[in-house]
Amino acid sequence: MKIAVVGAGPAGSFCAFRLAQAGADVTQFDRYAEAWEKPCGGGVPPKVRERFPEIEAYDGDRRVVSAGTFISPKKINVHLEGGRALWIVKRRDFDGYIRRLAREAGAHFVAERIRKVERDGEGFVLHGESDHRFDYVVGADGALSVVRRDLLAPLPKKLICMTVGYFVEADLAEATTWFLTKPGYVWSFPRTDHTCLGGGSTDPNLDMWPLIEQIRREYLPDNKIVKKWGAPIPSIFDPSFFDQPVSGEGFAVIGDAAGHVDALSGEGIFYAIWGGHLLAKALIDGKPDRYEQSWREEYGHELRKTSEMFAKFYNPKNIERFLWVASRSESMRDFFRTIMTEQPSYLTLRNTFKRRLPSIAWQVLRSLF
Repeated sequence: MKIAVVGAGPAGSFCAFRLAQAGADVTQFDRYAEAWEKPCGGGVPPKVRERFPEIEAYDGDRRVVSAGTFISPKKINVHLEGGRALWIVKRRDFDGYIRRLAREAGAHFVAERIRKVERDGEGFVLHGESDHRFDYVVGADGALSVVRRDLLAPLPKKLICMTVGYFVEADLAEATTWFLTKPGYVWSFPRTDHTCLGGGSTDPNLDMWPLIEQIRREYLPDNKIVKKWGAPIPSIFDPSFFDQPVSGEGFAVIGDAAGHVDALSGEGIFYAIWGGHLLAKALIDGKPDRYEQSWREEYGHELRKTSEMFAKFYNPKNIERFLWVASRSESMRDFFRTIMTEQPSYLTLRNTFKRRLPSIAWQVLRSLF
């Protein structure tokens, strides 16, 4: 079976790597011949490194960050330190590393933009600079996926968030998050040679540029802007979205193309690599239909839970209350730190919080008197 993987981000490249590693005939397509500096935070959480040894083995440029500050709309600051460190990588290097894994395992690579995918008998034709025929197609081409558009259905516009921002010359030691008065946030993620300052909101009428520029002028006024950027990402705040399939006869989509992104944190690398791994395993085992079942069983319930929590979490009043309590309670800060660094199951958070509630309440009361 000839397999095409459209897209060379972490999802597509890791899927191609796993397939080629098993001896599959796989060809990867991407419009860029080399990996590029993707405009996102670039955070690689501990849980993806622990699950996949190939990611833990990455020895490229990275900033190891174990401190962060969270700022409410009314300027309440909560500073956290400790816990397992987050890697913040340059996506050019990190994505390039996974591309190399795929190529070294035997995957073919074609630097070509695929503009259209059509079913042709029992296979597919990929239209780019020329036509390419394959038996199976993997869509790993992002939130605006051509594979998804032509073979399934595009992601609904309301579930796509446009993020914008700057790469800034700034040598910072920690990450910072500013929550907004509308559902969304601005982040500052330090990389080794620049800082990614960006943000996004699910409110389509909110102009993010003035908000980001205000924060830049306040916190990084003298730092040179290297590049201005914008990029669409999935923001799945409707739980019913996950009732829909992400595969069909002879094709599947993974990563951002599948909408597999944590709705609360915006983190997608973990699910991109996990989804690529699960699809490759299903194909290698000769049971492609099993991918649909396996992603739902292994992480689908977590994605749905983040979607269910989205509205309450990003309610500005709730954020204000949450950070107000955290500013007065070490137990609440520790709970917050656990979420950020240990990244436990969202399904267990309510019970965990209930167990901590007495100590949180006592610490808050003590701070007031």
